[in-house]
Amino acid sequence: MPSASAKPRIIYQNLLCFLLACNNNKSPYYDEVLKSEEGHLRGALIGGAIEQIKTLEDQNFLIDEMQDYLHYDYELSMGNTYTVTYDFSRKNELYEIEMAIFLDAIGEADPLFENFSDYFNRKYGVGKKEADGYMTWNTTSSDSNSIIAISMINDSQSYGFITIFVRDLSY
Repeated sequence: MPSASAKPRIIYQNLLCFLLACNNNKSPYYDEVLKSEEGHLRGALIGGAIEQIKTLEDQNFLIDEMQDYLHYDYELSMGNTYTVTYDFSRKNELYEIEMAIFLDAIGEADPLFENFSDYFNRKYGVGKKEADGYMTWNTTSSDSNSIIAISMINDSQSYGFITIFVRDLSY
């Protein structure tokens, strides 16, 4: 039986092992793609103005810009990319974010999908698996009290492919 002074050390060692085991399943792309835990996704809040959203993204990767639309393309590594698009209403309010992640290997999509599932579960509560394969979460906008839906699917077939949508359902 361990002594009283050894118990805290054993607890600390077990906790450290647990935390290291959790990080072993983390996708090498997760932090870069998530970018920020603020807002609904990548620091962006549904309802935000186009000027606010532009400050969140690297303008070197801006591919297309219109008064109601922004499109960014990013490279993660050779053969691994992601796009982020933002759609705005006539009142200059963000109503939809779409992120599509393209990975060379299907196996790289699984841990990234799990990382995002865990993140959304922590942030919005346990998600629901829909009949069409999407995982969904709902929250309420603090600005407009509109229902915001977060939907995500791992649609990998011959390559890794994950899509995440964040939408204002009242739009």
